[in-house]
Amino acid sequence: MSYWIASNKSPVEQRSVSIPAETGTDYIPGQEIRIRIDPSLKYFNPSESFLEFDTQIVPPTYTANDVRPTKLQLDAETGGQVLCRTIRIHDNNGTLLEEIDNYNTMVAMKYDYHTNDSLRGKRALTEGSTMYNHQFRGTLGTTKSSCDTRHTNPYFKTGNGASFNQVHTADDFLKVKCCLPLHTGIMGSDKIFPNHLLGGITITILLEDANRVFRQLDSAMQFRRLPLNPLFDEVNAVGAGILDPVTSIPLADDGTFLSVDFQQENSNANAPKQFPFVVGEKLGFQRQVAGNASVIAFTGGEAGKPEIASIDVSQDKIRVILNASVTVAGKGMDSGAQEIFAFSDSVRSATSYDATYQVTNVNLVCQEVMPSAEDERKMMSMLKEGGSLNYDFLSATCYKYSQLSSDRVANIRLPINNSRAKSIICVPTDATVYTTKENINASLTYKVCQLENLNASNFYLRSNRSGLVGISDHVSDYQWLYNGRLQPNRKVSLSKVSSDTSIDAQHLLELDKSLSQAGITAHSFQQFNQNFCIGRALALGDGVYDARNKDFSLQINYNEATAPAKNKLWCNYVFHIRRIEIKNGNVQVIV
Repeated sequence: MSYWIASNKSPVEQRSVSIPAETGTDYIPGQEIRIRIDPSLKYFNPSESFLEFDTQIVPPTYTANDVRPTKLQLDAETGGQVLCRTIRIHDNNGTLLEEIDNYNTMVAMKYDYHTNDSLRGKRALTEGSTMYNHQFRGTLGTTKSSCDTRHTNPYFKTGNGASFNQVHTADDFLKVKCCLPLHTGIMGSDKIFPNHLLGGITITILLEDANRVFRQLDSAMQFRRLPLNPLFDEVNAVGAGILDPVTSIPLADDGTFLSVDFQQENSNANAPKQFPFVVGEKLGFQRQVAGNASVIAFTGGEAGKPEIASIDVSQDKIRVILNASVTVAGKGMDSGAQEIFAFSDSVRSATSYDATYQVTNVNLVCQEVMPSAEDERKMMSMLKEGGSLNYDFLSATCYKYSQLSSDRVANIRLPINNSRAKSIICVPTDATVYTTKENINASLTYKVCQLENLNASNFYLRSNRSGLVGISDHVSDYQWLYNGRLQPNRKVSLSKVSSDTSIDAQHLLELDKSLSQAGITAHSFQQFNQNFCIGRALALGDGVYDARNKDFSLQINYNEATAPAKNKLWCNYVFHIRRIEIKNGNVQVIV
């Protein structure tokens, strides 16, 4: 074979072009971002283009005895992508080329399965997400957390030194630069897009509501991974009594104290910047026992809620000085064999916690491609002679279905009418309407692991991504019905998934095939229970399935002894190949 091979390929030039948003410079939750790519930018490479903006968390107004500070960030896995609820793309004549509703739910599904350390690291650098860091590792057997980045977190300042005594304020939240690839069919395609033949396109992004996007650090939360929190060491009493877990000397029921020491467990070493709490934050204490009785009650101080006045170091241990002395009410701090962990009570004890965010400096950075004049002349000549230009891309359409928690049997019918369908991925999200306060503190949200004795490492692990991820919620099995046949021919069991004891292999096999057909390479199934999905591949390899004039339905059974706990909004994503046909100056979208 000769090294010299004849080829009709020709070199092209490429450059970056930044296109600002049309509708303003500053945005808040619920507003629309509109970006128009002018036809003067004739061709661009969508897969190398990205949306860039600055975002900053705006906490609620802090008040004495009620709303107190805590560390907040955006969703750890999706970062800035969580702010995009819906994306629509129109041509110059208003023809809808593509629309993805619940876009952030689709991205959360993709990022939870198409992930590895390299991808997580890249997203943390560019998209405002955070990832597991061994500097903040748990030492008491909890699972790894992506939402526990402390002194290297991009969303808030962290001071240096051996002592912190400045109250955390709104000015301590930082602007974060996000550069997001848009996971739509057009903007994710690796084919050069002929923008000028459509008269230019307009991308519209609807921003997500504020109550769904914020997270506290996992090591500061009561209802996530409690054993990941700072571990109580001893009380330095102003009044009577000292508790030392080693000597088991209890603090008296009416003991009064002003400062608390914490062990070096869970990476809380002799550096205040490692500590997950801030000055001004309310603290709570809980033994590793479920129920309200395990939460240690206080009197005195500021309405009985210990509040941090300063964070210091004493003999290589973190020492927290409270703003006023508090007295233990009831049983006291004598935990016996039970360990005591601190948690943030700033959000839960507040009347409301209406944090919000701002998005500024929005631009779409396009990679403009400039073919040679000869290549462009040939293409335009062919179009003028009656030819057509067909642009195919893999897109997704979201069909929604509401299900009550009392529905033990659900028959989800999908009005699919795609000529080249690839796969269906169904995400049953928690449809409960939570306030910002309830979603952040996760006290009422779905419990990912249902039984504490089977979840001793994490203890609670309630979801703090409600409305964004799928929940299994005691599901028993499922089966598809389409084209007059049951697919597969036997029900797919899900009882092990819903009982938290193991995995159902057939479910993961079906999900893996559907993800692959959706263009998502599943590198990890670690989140299969924290982001539960049901998938069905309609074809294999490069094949497609004609779904027109066929009645699709997903039959779900909830026959477990424990009844489902949450109402659900099913986001059913049908992945399909969509075509833009340009002929005689007309644009037609073929689905």
